[in-house]
Amino acid sequence: MITKNWQIAELINKDVLGSWPEIDPVLLQLLWNRNIRTQEAIDEFLNPDWSQDVHDPYLFRDMKKAVERIYEAVGAKQKIGIFGDYDADGVSAAVMLATTLKKLGAIPEVYLPHREREGYGINNEAIKYLADKGVELLITCDCGIANVSQVAYANSLGLVLIITDHHQQQAELPPAYAILHCGLEDETYPFKYLSGGGVAFKLVQGLLRYEGCHLSKQEGEAWEKWLLDLVAISTVADMVRLVGENRTLALYGLKVLCKTRRLGLRKIIEVAGLRFDNLGTYSIGFQIAPRINAAGRMDHANAAYALLVSENATEAEELARALNLTNSERQKVTEEMLQTARLQIGELKPEQYFVHAFEPSWQLGIVGLVAGKLVQEYNRPALAMCQIGDKICGSGRSGVGNFDLAAALKECQEHLITWGGHKEAAGFSLGKDKLEEFLKAFTKIVKRELKGINLAPILNIDLPLKLNQVDWSLYEQVEKMEPIGQLNPTPKFVSYGLNVAGLIPVGSTGQHLRLVLEGDGLSRKFILFRQGDASTQFRIGDAVDVVYEVGVNEWNGNRELELKLVDIKLSKDKE
Repeated sequence: MITKNWQIAELINKDVLGSWPEIDPVLLQLLWNRNIRTQEAIDEFLNPDWSQDVHDPYLFRDMKKAVERIYEAVGAKQKIGIFGDYDADGVSAAVMLATTLKKLGAIPEVYLPHREREGYGINNEAIKYLADKGVELLITCDCGIANVSQVAYANSLGLVLIITDHHQQQAELPPAYAILHCGLEDETYPFKYLSGGGVAFKLVQGLLRYEGCHLSKQEGEAWEKWLLDLVAISTVADMVRLVGENRTLALYGLKVLCKTRRLGLRKIIEVAGLRFDNLGTYSIGFQIAPRINAAGRMDHANAAYALLVSENATEAEELARALNLTNSERQKVTEEMLQTARLQIGELKPEQYFVHAFEPSWQLGIVGLVAGKLVQEYNRPALAMCQIGDKICGSGRSGVGNFDLAAALKECQEHLITWGGHKEAAGFSLGKDKLEEFLKAFTKIVKRELKGINLAPILNIDLPLKLNQVDWSLYEQVEKMEPIGQLNPTPKFVSYGLNVAGLIPVGSTGQHLRLVLEGDGLSRKFILFRQGDASTQFRIGDAVDVVYEVGVNEWNGNRELELKLVDIKLSKDKE
C-alpha cells in the first residue's frame, strides 16, 4: 500500500455549532470542510431549488443571438448540423440538441468524429462533408473553442457557426457567429463550470423559453425536465465541479435518471446490473458512463449515440449488450496497457516529478484512462502516448495540487502540433521526431511548478470518530452530501486504536480483504477492495488506525452499513 499523508480537517468551534443548532454537528463539519459556510450556501447545497439555483439561459452573452439564428434556420428549412464529441459528455450534448431540434421541426444532421482518425474538435474534412450535405448552420457540442482556422474555413464555405463548449479558452477566439462558453473571460453567465452537456442544455433551455417557440409552456417544461438524465450523465462523467448550478442539475438529473424514458439508458442500466431506485453519481461514473464512453474509445461513438436515441426496445437491448461487451474488452486492454506503462516507468526516483509512457501500438481511446490510473498510482502528473501514422498522440492528467496541465502544454506548444483541454486533463499530438524535445521541455515546467512539494499523496479526512459513533444516524448525515463529485468528495472518517479481530480474504481470487475491527465495546466489519494481499501485513490482535467511507450494502433484502477502508496503518504505539 502507498504511504499517504493523513490530513484531518480542523474541527469547527462552539460558535459555529451555535450558529446552526438545527444542523447535525457531523453534517455541519462536512459542509464546513467543503467551504460551505454561509446560510445561503448551506441552503443551496442541502436544498437545491430549481427555480432559484438554475440560472436564466439568457444570461449568456450570445444566447439570444444564437437562439434567434436557430429559429431562423428552422423557419427557412435550412439544414442544421450538430458536431459533437466522442465521450459521454459530447454524445449526451449532441443527443439533447438533436432531439430538441427535431421537436421544434428541424431535421438535424449529426456528426460525431472518430477519435483515432479525426481526433478532438471540428476538422476541415468533416466541415466539407457537412457543407456538401447541405448544412447551412453548424452547432458544435463540447468542442470548437480552440478551432480558429477550422471555423474560418467553415465560414468560407458559407456555414454559420454556433459554438457550445467549456474547454480552456485559447489566445484567439474562433470567428463564430455566436459562442456559448461559460468560462470565457468576458462571459456574463454567472456559473463558470458547466460541462459540455450543461452548456448544450442551456441552449436547449433558451430555445424552449424563446417567445417564438411553438410549444406550450407546459410542454416545454416537460421536455426540458426529461433531458436532465443526460445532463446528469454529462456533468458527472466529465468530472466538472459538482457545486452550485452543477449540483442542482445533477441532483434533479439523478431523479429523472431513476425513471428515465430513454430506452437505451434503461437497457444500459439493466445490463450493468444496477437498480433504478438506487442510482447515484457512482452509478454514472463507474457503470453507465464507461459503457457509453467505450464506443468512442474502442471504435466509434455513433454506437453510443444510436443507443441514446433508440426508440425500438429490441434495437436498444442489442446496442446495450454490444456496448457492455465493448466495455469489458476496454477494461482488458486498459489493464494490459497499464502493465506495460508500469514496466516502462520502473522505480520512481526522488527527483522524478512526473511519469510518462509511450507505446506506438496502444489504442488512442485508452491512453487517457491509463494516464488517469498512473496518477492514482504515482501521485504525479502523467502522460500516456501512442502513435497514429507519423504522429505521436497523447493524453495527460495533472494529479497533483494546482498543477495546470493545459497551461504546461501551452508552454510546450512549439514542440506540439495540437493541444487542448483543461487544467486537470488534456490531449496533445506531436511529430514522432519531436518526442525527446517535448519531454525535456515538459520536464522543466513540471520541475519548476512542483519543486519542493511533497509528492506523497494527501488523504483528506473530514472527522475523527469513535467506533460507537458509526451508525445509521451517521449514514443519514453522509447521505445528505449526495450527489458526490468534484469539490464535494465522499466523506472520510478516521478511527484510532482499533483491534483486529478478523482478517478474511474475499472475492473470486481473494483480491479483497474483509476485516473485523473492535473498539469502544463493539465490532464492525470493514472491506478493503483490491488489496487482498494486505492480509499478510496485519495480524489478529494488531492495533490499527483506519480511514474509511460509510455506505450501505444491500443483498437478498438485507441492508447493513458498509465501511469501506481507504487506508489502514498500525497504530503508532504498535509500530
